[in-house]
Amino acid sequence: MTRIQPGIRFAVLTLGAALLTVPSYAEEKPFRPEAGKFPPLDKAHAYRGELIFVDHANRRGSLRVEGTGKFYRNDPHPFALLPYGIVRYHDAPADLRDVPLGTVLHAHGFLPPDPKISSVPVLPTNNKGKDAGHYRGTGIFPAENHVLLLEDEPSYCRRNGLIWKLMEVEIKGNEGSILARRESQKKDEKKYEPEKMTFDAATRIWRGRESIRVSDLIDEKVWPVSGKKEPNDQAVLAEHHLETRSWGWTEWGFHTLSRLGYLVGRQVY
Repeated sequence: MTRIQPGIRFAVLTLGAALLTVPSYAEEKPFRPEAGKFPPLDKAHAYRGELIFVDHANRRGSLRVEGTGKFYRNDPHPFALLPYGIVRYHDAPADLRDVPLGTVLHAHGFLPPDPKISSVPVLPTNNKGKDAGHYRGTGIFPAENHVLLLEDEPSYCRRNGLIWKLMEVEIKGNEGSILARRESQKKDEKKYEPEKMTFDAATRIWRGRESIRVSDLIDEKVWPVSGKKEPNDQAVLAEHHLETRSWGWTEWGFHTLSRLGYLVGRQVY
């Protein structure tokens, strides 16, 4: 039997130990805010969901978070605003109590700065990658539940230089659906897929500073009484609310459509 010299044996053991430690260095350490320091927004984990519950006095709430599965199966996910956390609604500073339940919000969250005093459940750092089962998929229970910025769709679009463009309106009576897509105002940016949203007689439409209804657009012959019309990529801002009877957005791959809560534009043609 060939004996390995002591020097060679040490080199082999050293190389083996180095190879075993490579994966631990390759994994990026999760970012956790430090007390007394403002964390950078680009380090936050971004997700979105429907506002289900609000505890305004304690700056807490729950979101039904978008995942990779069926949205209507997802349980509410608790979150807490950081002491310096910001809420924006209709592109203006707001409190949690100002945001109607059912509004779809974009959250930018971090791990708890101090897990020992967290006011919401402390979860494993890799929780957003775990499959929740029961057709719910991944991403619905992120550990980053301490939120720096919580904003609705108009606020999100304004901050990121996005606009919605109407591609098609299909209407019957005072209800119907709209096919629209986000579009960046910057060149060579991400391309967004069209999304289909429903509306009804309760949908509010702002034309400049004037509040109008679907029936007004029909009376003015801007929209047809029945049938389809192409608005030629009319630019608008859109805010989404989920109805109690609906389960989610078609963009998320679910069975029903979201309800369009507001359309805001100079002209909705």
